[in-house]
Amino acid sequence: MTNNLQVITDNYIDTRIIKRVAINGVEFDEELLAGLVAKHMSQRGHLKQPTLTTAFEIYMHEKSAASRKKFRDNATRDFNYFLAQFGDLTLQELRHSHATKYRDAQIARGLNPTSVRKHFATLNSMLNLSFKHLDIDRLSPFRGLHIPGEGEVKRYMRKITPELLQSVKSRLLNRRTPYKLLALVQLNTGFRLSEPLFARRDDLVLDHEIPHLWIRRNSLSDRKTKSSVRAVPLVGVSLQAARELHDLSVLASSEWLVPRYAKENGNASCSAIINKHLRDLEFRSHMFRHALIDRLKACNDVPTRLAESITGHSSGGSDFNTYGTVGYTLEQKRDVLMRVLV
Repeated sequence: MTNNLQVITDNYIDTRIIKRVAINGVEFDEELLAGLVAKHMSQRGHLKQPTLTTAFEIYMHEKSAASRKKFRDNATRDFNYFLAQFGDLTLQELRHSHATKYRDAQIARGLNPTSVRKHFATLNSMLNLSFKHLDIDRLSPFRGLHIPGEGEVKRYMRKITPELLQSVKSRLLNRRTPYKLLALVQLNTGFRLSEPLFARRDDLVLDHEIPHLWIRRNSLSDRKTKSSVRAVPLVGVSLQAARELHDLSVLASSEWLVPRYAKENGNASCSAIINKHLRDLEFRSHMFRHALIDRLKACNDVPTRLAESITGHSSGGSDFNTYGTVGYTLEQKRDVLMRVLV
């Protein structure tokens, strides 16, 4: 569509043709649109779209766990593997096909399916957090990814019998050292090794009718779930071992319950020496947790929620399980642990 415009000056009539463009039923001056397009094109190079690196920087800035070296190292490793394969893609370019190609590449280089899943857990968390931070309304292309062989490869674990536990207990009571004391604490609590190992000395409450150890967040340990923060009674040899660890900590004038291992990667080194010491019994550190859960199940009448309040698991469920202000008491937990004492 065009319009004629006449401008009359002193003896001169200027006739110009103004073209108008209709967009969605609305007419615009063609010159105005041309100017807007030209401005947009000139600024296009300055409009930087967020990339994978942007997402990683947001992730490392926003995650509280990024203060820990192990978390930073693992996250950086997983990110760099993906970056090396695809380059610094914009978040808009990222597709599910990138995730499947990355999965196939990691499996091809011999990575265990469980380890591949851990890689994706990092990348998925990174994208979800960055999408939220950048107000990007989309789902992570890494969600719900199928990984061939996952769950099929299981590490051999011998059956844990009462006789085996007695043999392990006898071995650990001989010439006690900090790593043996930690294992003894695990024996009647089912703790993850990192839980007592990264505890502060004031997390251990001995001057109480029911001695117990608090598992909670600190500079070395980021408790990932609400259910993992808990107080667990100490009974039998686990209580005696905790007392010995406390005394050693006092002698070392340390704020940590086990100063020898209270450091980055201390968990891995302690686990390795425990496993080496018990190798001929085919027993490993994480088996203390399996053993306690076996014993709780064998009771056949311990409520699941009560058991989980000891082990730090959570299986969700109805509002009945999350409402309330007290939870299970130390008395209730102690009575259960006394029934499965080794």
